[in-house]
Amino acid sequence: MIQLVNRGSMVKKILYFMHVDWRWIKQRPHFIAEGLSSYYDVTVVHFCSKHFLFREYDISDYNLNILPALRLPFYQNKIIYALNREYIRIYFKFLIKKYNPDFIWITFPQLYDYMPTELNCKLIYDCMDLATGFDFSDDFKSKISEQEEKLVNDANLVLVSSDYLFKRLNNRDSCEKKLLKVRNAFNGQIIKNKPGKKLEKPFKIGYVGTISQWINLEDIKKALDKLECIEFHFIGPLEIDIKLDDRTKFYGVIRHENLYEHVKDFDCLIMPFKLNALVKSVDPVKLYEYINFNKPIISIYYEELDYFSSFLYFYSNVEELLNLFKKLINTDFKRKYSNAERIRFLKENSWDKRVKQIIKNLNVI
Repeated sequence: MIQLVNRGSMVKKILYFMHVDWRWIKQRPHFIAEGLSSYYDVTVVHFCSKHFLFREYDISDYNLNILPALRLPFYQNKIIYALNREYIRIYFKFLIKKYNPDFIWITFPQLYDYMPTELNCKLIYDCMDLATGFDFSDDFKSKISEQEEKLVNDANLVLVSSDYLFKRLNNRDSCEKKLLKVRNAFNGQIIKNKPGKKLEKPFKIGYVGTISQWINLEDIKKALDKLECIEFHFIGPLEIDIKLDDRTKFYGVIRHENLYEHVKDFDCLIMPFKLNALVKSVDPVKLYEYINFNKPIISIYYEELDYFSSFLYFYSNVEELLNLFKKLINTDFKRKYSNAERIRFLKENSWDKRVKQIIKNLNVI
């Protein structure tokens, strides 16, 4: 077990270890690191993806130090995992000694296995997803579960992004006193727009985010088969093979500040997920963005999304989805919410407010 040695209450430096490439589509770790950098000396250490090896870093607006970490591919293999662990432990130990942080921040349980055996600082775990819900091998899931249990036990503070994750960790590890629910949030400028009335077909249904195994392709196919007047537009990294008709468009990864230029002509936004444990644990960052885009929003229903109920049209099966599309088509895609409600929600759910919530708790642990 890693031994933690506390050294006083003055918070100055954070060594922020994240499991996704900094140049990947912006997610919770990016927003929190950027927010913390306004208050602390933040050094981000991220694993590099082969897809972004030659892409430049975009940190011009933030006082952030970004460092890459490399690991051998096929890291779920036992032999390669062991090799990665030995090399990365040496690298992480060097970084910790060099930067001498007051806090170490970890965004995924596997990273804890790469830490040296003694940390002279406080430990923060940001549980942003159900770590064992991803498409890993059974052996790797077992290892992740083991590391998460150790991490939660040793951490001074555990952030969770949803009620589902709060209940799960507390039921398993009885750690309510160190759990802090910090939902995802909205980042950027609130768009000043006035949605116009739809005058022509086809109607454009948009999705923004990673396109992976959680997308319910069967529902999309049935909607395309039943409704000739719609087409689907996907913005984000593509991780699966999709074979749909020519009424399905893919745009790849778009810079965050350019998203609205692509979304503004969409008639509606959708979150067409398959329901599984991973999805049910998520407080989706994309919904905050969707609300800012000021469009009608459709989503599969699960309990965590009750938080957004004033803004979403819910469905539970493909028949309800088809009925929703028909209703929206007949009403010129009327939103469920007003512009005033949109602005109020975004102001109350900003990353700036989330970061201040985090800082308030960092100062007392």
